[in-house]
Amino acid sequence: MCRVNKSNRTIHLPNGAVFLFKGMDDPEKIKSIKGLSDVVMEEASEFNQDDFTQLTLRLREPKHKKRQLFCMFNPVSKLNWTYKQWFDPKAKVNPERVSIHQSTYKDNHFLDADNIATIENLKQTNPAYYKIYTLGEFATLDKLVFPTFTKRRLYPEEPQLRDLPDLFGLDFGYSNDPSAFTHSKIDMKNKRFYVLEEYVKKGMLNNEIANVIKQMGYTKEVITADAAEPKSIAELKRDGIYRIRPAKKGPDSIIQGIQFLQQFEWIVDDRCVKTIEELENYTYKKDRKTGEYINEPVDAYNHCIDSLRYGSAEFNGLASPKATILKNIYI
Repeated sequence: MCRVNKSNRTIHLPNGAVFLFKGMDDPEKIKSIKGLSDVVMEEASEFNQDDFTQLTLRLREPKHKKRQLFCMFNPVSKLNWTYKQWFDPKAKVNPERVSIHQSTYKDNHFLDADNIATIENLKQTNPAYYKIYTLGEFATLDKLVFPTFTKRRLYPEEPQLRDLPDLFGLDFGYSNDPSAFTHSKIDMKNKRFYVLEEYVKKGMLNNEIANVIKQMGYTKEVITADAAEPKSIAELKRDGIYRIRPAKKGPDSIIQGIQFLQQFEWIVDDRCVKTIEELENYTYKKDRKTGEYINEPVDAYNHCIDSLRYGSAEFNGLASPKATILKNIYI
């Protein structure tokens, strides 16, 4: 009954209504859109305040008397713009214009007993996730591993970035955790670390990861990946990512890699929403008996950070030997 156009990402309904699907990677894409009656921001916490503002400005068609903007999201961090916009005690929310609906897993009638047990078990295994995904609360932040960083739009051709070495890292995941591929640059002289790009997604097979790397134009780059997945590294080489190599792994490799990156001023491209989310939530563990923080991070909100840590291994002494280069492919 509906006409679906996959090339321009539209769905036309029999009653004349049209669904438009757009990404916010470039706000210029939406500035020409007119006549909207409703906007839906799926995973709104992955957008930023400017995106929200731009979308509200699209809702100005006079013929639509009940224009609405829906924001759907998990309550990730109190540093996220969604908290500051609607939930912070200082936020000025007009109840006549804003309606807030909060639901948890208890409102989902399609969950079976195993799903419920897994969700409730987060209370023991991951307190931060438990607050967010079980209780539907904004997580209270503890001591952050990287407490300060700058968000801004980065362009590789900028004079201060153009001649800096490129770093590429890959952290493997699948069902519960995402795979994370990152592109960063490091300025050893001025002690600055730039995060330029990220690709983060769950459920990716290794051939799909290889295709993403090719599409991003980084087939020929040296990529340092999680050493715990030698099979995945071998499969990526088979699929044309010949210069991938494992990072060195040891009892202190995580701490050593973190301490190395803590020496730098971090500048993160504002489109790297997953990296930003992790930096705002990556915390140290706290000793239950003493209440003191220990020099070990919580194993959560760290997939992009692990990828960035692997990428910087060439400079922190945690890189394995250079990847083998096939002579019939590269000179």
